[in-house]
Amino acid sequence: MPERVVGRTRELSTLTGLLDEVERGRGQGALLIGDAGIGKSTVAAALADVARGRRYAVAWGRCPETETLPYWPWRQAFRALDLPIAPTDEADTVLARTSMYAAVADQLGSATAEQPAVIILEDVHLADGSALALLRFVVGLLPELPCLLLVTSRDNAVDVPEPAAEALRALPPSFVRLPLAGLDRAATGELVAQVLGSTDSAYTDAVHARTGGNPFFVQELARWHAARGTTSTETPVGVRQVLERRLARLEQHTYDVLAAAAVLGEDVELDLLAAVVDMPRADLLVVLGDAVAARLAEVDAERVRFAHSLVREVVHAGLGVHQRSALHLRAAELLADRNDAGQVAAHCREAGAVERSREFALVAAREAQRQSGYEQAVRFYRWADLDDPVVRLELGAAQVLAGELAAGRETLRAVARATDDPELVARAVLAMGGGVGGFEVDLGDEEQTSLLERVVARLPDDALKAAAVARLALARIPTDRGDGPRQLADESVRLARAAGDPRAEVAALAAWCDVFSGPDHVAERIAAAERMLSIATGDLALVLLARRLLVVALLEQGRFVEADVQIAAYARAVLPLRLPLYSWLVPIWHGMRALMSGRLETAASCIAQATQLADDADSPNARLMVFALRAAHADLTGVVEELRTYVETVMRPFVNNPMVDGPSAYYFARSGSRAVARGIARRRVRDGLDAIPRDAEWLESLAFLGEAARVLGEPEAARLVYDALTPYAGLWVIDGIGGACLGTVSLFLGRLAAQLGRPEARRLLEDALEAHRTAGAEALVAETEKALAEVGVPPVRAVGDVGELRCLGASWETTWRGVTAHVPDSKGIRDLAALLVRPRNPVSVLDLSGPGRVRGADLGPVLDQQARTAYRRRLLDLEEELAEATDPVRAERLRDERDFLARELAGALGLGGRARSAGDPVERSRKAVSMRIGVAVKAIERVHPALGRHLRASVRTGRQCVYEPEDDVTWHCQPAPGASGVTPIQGRAT
Repeated sequence: MPERVVGRTRELSTLTGLLDEVERGRGQGALLIGDAGIGKSTVAAALADVARGRRYAVAWGRCPETETLPYWPWRQAFRALDLPIAPTDEADTVLARTSMYAAVADQLGSATAEQPAVIILEDVHLADGSALALLRFVVGLLPELPCLLLVTSRDNAVDVPEPAAEALRALPPSFVRLPLAGLDRAATGELVAQVLGSTDSAYTDAVHARTGGNPFFVQELARWHAARGTTSTETPVGVRQVLERRLARLEQHTYDVLAAAAVLGEDVELDLLAAVVDMPRADLLVVLGDAVAARLAEVDAERVRFAHSLVREVVHAGLGVHQRSALHLRAAELLADRNDAGQVAAHCREAGAVERSREFALVAAREAQRQSGYEQAVRFYRWADLDDPVVRLELGAAQVLAGELAAGRETLRAVARATDDPELVARAVLAMGGGVGGFEVDLGDEEQTSLLERVVARLPDDALKAAAVARLALARIPTDRGDGPRQLADESVRLARAAGDPRAEVAALAAWCDVFSGPDHVAERIAAAERMLSIATGDLALVLLARRLLVVALLEQGRFVEADVQIAAYARAVLPLRLPLYSWLVPIWHGMRALMSGRLETAASCIAQATQLADDADSPNARLMVFALRAAHADLTGVVEELRTYVETVMRPFVNNPMVDGPSAYYFARSGSRAVARGIARRRVRDGLDAIPRDAEWLESLAFLGEAARVLGEPEAARLVYDALTPYAGLWVIDGIGGACLGTVSLFLGRLAAQLGRPEARRLLEDALEAHRTAGAEALVAETEKALAEVGVPPVRAVGDVGELRCLGASWETTWRGVTAHVPDSKGIRDLAALLVRPRNPVSVLDLSGPGRVRGADLGPVLDQQARTAYRRRLLDLEEELAEATDPVRAERLRDERDFLARELAGALGLGGRARSAGDPVERSRKAVSMRIGVAVKAIERVHPALGRHLRASVRTGRQCVYEPEDDVTWHCQPAPGASGVTPIQGRAT
């Protein structure tokens, strides 16, 4: 342990143990928390020393107290690793953040693959929203990186703002938390002795009692007493006075330089400081030498840092109002030339230059928004001129995207109410829903309808009017049961296409899809969503909206492989953003798919994740979909009754809405309130089914009503629902925008037919069973088999093991002997899928390579006779040299050379030792396919050892590849679209 570290043996041992885990192949994270002066930086520096001794790259990032560029501490850390972060100036903020995060992931992965790294982020309690968002992203990357991420932060409510506190609470359980308390008495005595040379027990007791063992206070008091030449327990009134006395001993020019540095921040560029104090850099370094000697500051080649934040606070507090203002104005003047609007705004604000601060705050806000730093943008907008309605509009839009949905909408509503400018009103209403596309529109907000109606006729026939008409079409859905919304949706599409504006057309088509939702227009909605995807390039928010609409329509048609591809694409795009407004759909969809296949624990985990994101987004839609998923999970596990209060709370706002009669009746019946459920079902029979809007929830509402009728024994309700659902037997019942998948309509029809004694019950249920099996929906298969058993059809069980391999787009999900795991998509995994569905049938490597991919003639042997002889001779020499080698480094180099030559020689020879031809097309395919299948099996083995062992024993590669299991195995495979050679969905080895 470095000598300067006292009393932190346990913490350093824990952190060095994490380095051991990194070297075993799994990245680690740790959080070091404690009060100012408690020793966080000291422990981090000691870890850095240990890491450098073990050949790690060490990178530091420090969060400043002043406003600066987004991602500032990450810029420092990645600069040390030669990984530049380059936020773009593109207008699309969401796309910019995604691109940057992808670059960070790629570059960080490449850098740490070459040399393991320790990244230290200090004072994260000072981090802005963009830095915290990137912290959450990098934490997600850690398990796959040879990297230790150490985060330090204060831990009291005064110093730690809520966004930082929430980010720290959200760190995963695997993140090691190390709270630093005060030193014990013995460590305090050792620290005092380091300063004074020696100490006595009484003085140590006094210092420990006075300081609580805070290392900084201990050292400062000891130094002060050393300067007085006494070890008396008489101490200054406080540490501030200690620091002020130390500062008073400095030369005036040294104090003035520290004063300027205190205005600039805790960690300051030397060149900037030199400019502020108007001093040559060389002279500045001489002056700072006194501060370094006094242990008030640290200086490296480029920067000066205060020894502790308390030093800066004391210096800054000691400045007179005029001096402080002058220094802030000087800093603002210099930083303005550097295009650092955020810091200029902060310095002008500190100096009392309000108008100039507002000017630069607006520039900084818009720049932060362009870089997806919505949280920081909100802060800067609040510094800007909020008397300007355009600025207030931009503030509201940023609030919505930052997750302040309710507050942002109120800001925007106030803007729209206060102006008669039709363009401003339209822009404000559109921003209430998350932008032009309307990702999160509050259909219960009647005021947005009246606001738009007031101005839409005065808008010119352009892109803005198209988007406004589209939003008006959506807003009228709850109140206009006629053709009004559809006519408006058609008109918005016409306006957008006439304007030639792709963004407006996407917005119009999105509204069209919502207006024409329901079972009668599924194919048209798929076509519209695909059109949206084709023209929404460059605007990620609109791309996400298009994918959302496409996923739901594909689910309704039971096209789950295609839906999974879209879900995976959505997740890849949205997860790096860490924007709850868009992110909550990912765990909802993953939970829905997990529930279908019976992975209840995974579904429960997704529910928890979605619940948190729904709260973070302040999204009513998200909360409804959480309810849908949670209720479906409870229904499958038989615990609906436990959710009775929850069900009543969620359903209460919709008590007079015919659309919720079906779900209400069903869940009340299942939770024990049968009388209430019966009353709802009979009322719906009396009032008729036509009152239920024929929209996205129509199928779901009728399916639930039919199930309630079946459970309650209400034949009239069952007959009405059966007749209404019959035309849609081939569709699937999807709750909302994918909150739950309830099965095919034919399942509900089959159950109702059985209840009503109709002969088609068996056919309908068998159709449902086939659809559920094809989709790999094991939970629904079990439900359908149970329904078939009730009509006298016993289930047909597969003999032997059953496995499943399902493509999710960027990854594959495999289930084997009750264990489910995920592996990244690769050509090798696709090759395995092709083999698993053709058990004991050899497949040519040319077929696996794909048509037209292998061409060329034989170019002769891979190694000629002379080369093979030379390789063998060198291998013999290497064995002799290894036997005599004593230097470990040289021995390792010799082994690497030997292994390389052995691989080359083995690859050059075929059966019987015959030379392989270099240009043989089949040979080239054999090598490529064998290698990628081997890599794929290893990837599976890492996450699913049992399946990996089975595949290693059962898959043979060569010019012909084959899957030959010892026992009977049935595989259900859902391949990636376009996977070569994979057309069956099931293969059985007998």
